[in-house]
Amino acid sequence: MSLIYHRFEHMKSLFTGLFILALFLFSCKTKQNPVSSEYEPIAGVSIPMDDMEAKYWDSLCNAERKNALQDIRKNQLFYTHIFGMVEMYRSDAEMDSLLSGYSIKTKKSGYYCMVPPSKQNCYAREMNKEIAKRYGAAFIDSLRKKAEIIYVNKNKNRIFPFEECDMNSRYLKSNDYSEALKQVETDFWQETDYPEDFIYRKEKDYYSHMEASFTLYKGGSISEPEVEITFQDDRNYQFSGYFLEKLKKFVKKSKWKTATSVGIPVNSEMNVLIFFK
Repeated sequence: MSLIYHRFEHMKSLFTGLFILALFLFSCKTKQNPVSSEYEPIAGVSIPMDDMEAKYWDSLCNAERKNALQDIRKNQLFYTHIFGMVEMYRSDAEMDSLLSGYSIKTKKSGYYCMVPPSKQNCYAREMNKEIAKRYGAAFIDSLRKKAEIIYVNKNKNRIFPFEECDMNSRYLKSNDYSEALKQVETDFWQETDYPEDFIYRKEKDYYSHMEASFTLYKGGSISEPEVEITFQDDRNYQFSGYFLEKLKKFVKKSKWKTATSVGIPVNSEMNVLIFFK
């Protein structure tokens, strides 16, 4: 989860309909382990294939499996980085280096939502079985953790995107990730009054909001916040200066915790999202 989760929780009235429509259009559902635990797909689409398509993918899968078995007999092992509807990693170069220490080379392949998982990446699946047989079921996951740590240590001065960091609270008043996001907004409104002539949101109106973006540095300091504001009712823009100044002051005086990525302190992007009534 990331800040996107926080926004979704506040804007259900806006996104629920779009979410249902997306489900209807794509009919996506979770699949189980198409290649390995590392590459479990986010979603796959169940759409019937005609006979020619089925024969093509059957033939391709059989050919890939045959090639994998031939390479295994030659003692040539390959690990496949898969891209598409799967979880992808920033540390593939580091992973390649670690795998080379075991004489395992790497390949790249795509994962496609429209193709049944059992019919694609058959080479990778066969190879992964052999790698697990030789080095253990946890081998790949263990190397990936090491690769991630190496990557972060090599990029200590980078400003990491919010979603690349660990799901830890970055707000000093809370130790819980999800609760911290809510607590920030609660604390802001406890010390901020609405102007007398402010136009409040009607029940079916979209939410108005403002957002402060800043960098949270490893040492605990922050950059100058940049604030953007959006009102659904244009009459409220007369109060923009008031609210922008309030949010900037709140962000600057609040106490923040250093973000981490795989447990290592890092510089990180931060956003504080505030919704109006």
